Amino acid sequence: MPELPEVETVVRELHKKLVSRTIKSVNVRASKLIGIGPAGLGNKRSPFVKTTGDKQETIDKGRIFERLLKGKRVLSVRRRAKLLIFSLSGNYILLVHLKMTGQFIFEDKVLKKKTGSKYRILNKLTAPLVQLPGKHTHVIFKFQDGATLYYNDVRKFSYLKLIKAAELSQVAEINEYGPEPLSRGFTLAIFLEVSKKASKKVTIKQFLMDNSVVVGIGNIYSDEILFQAGVRPERLVLGITNQELRKIYSQIGPVLKKGIKAKGSSVGDFIRTDGTWGAMGKYHFVYGRRKLPCKVCGSIIESIKLGGRTGSYCPHCQK
Repeated sequence: MPELPEVETVVRELHKKLVSRTIKSVNVRASKLIGIGPAGLGNKRSPFVKTTGDKQETIDKGRIFERLLKGKRVLSVRRRAKLLIFSLSGNYILLVHLKMTGQFIFEDKVLKKKTGSKYRILNKLTAPLVQLPGKHTHVIFKFQDGATLYYNDVRKFSYLKLIKAAELSQVAEINEYGPEPLSRGFTLAIFLEVSKKASKKVTIKQFLMDNSVVVGIGNIYSDEILFQAGVRPERLVLGITNQELRKIYSQIGPVLKKGIKAKGSSVGDFIRTDGTWGAMGKYHFVYGRRKLPCKVCGSIIESIKLGGRTGSYCPHCQK
């Protein structure tokens, strides 16, 4: 799943490419990914049902989405946690959560000529080139200048939700988010205070991945932060000293900033908006390096299952 550096990379690239462009048309090929209004989509992704007297009419959200976005101009692209926020003309906001495998590819005339609209949507050298739009392309945005924005999602867990700007405060997921790790509001004092309230059974890796504690940190960067801090991922939060917590806090910003500078970690399905890969994977010390030698001490990297996730660590560098 894309984490803060990956989402930030997408946001910065899309903001640069999309601002001031006007949407000519939208083609929704999978309405289950679409939401209209601030309410959650839910696991069943139910369609709109309009009731008039004794009659019920099912309304395709995809068609509503297409109609409302036509002619809208992109004003800005930003994020809150891992949620992309597109501000549009007409006081509309488009919210997009990539979840596990969502990805945007922006194609102008120059890139189309270069690639022939063929991209590796999986970041493996052995992955085939896919002609876009492909079977995993679920929404296509066409702009008035001829550019195209493709939205792909292999697993269809993501969503695109259109709301009125005034409804942003009603979006539950935004209200539940904790502090941004790169903001001034995320202080050491807050981090230490929240750690005291942790459950007795919560490990430090799970704690860092809790969006109510701090947003945007997932499997990749929790491993890397804990390696830099010298703390093993399976240790319980309440058993970690304040000195160790300070070390962990001190590494959150530098590790995430390094990930942003490298344009994210291209593991799994993350690719940049031009189809290229992020370079952070080259700098991983422990994530994805099980059974490989530690880059610092040469010990073999080990891994452990924690709440359905895998934590990787160096048995010598981390205590």
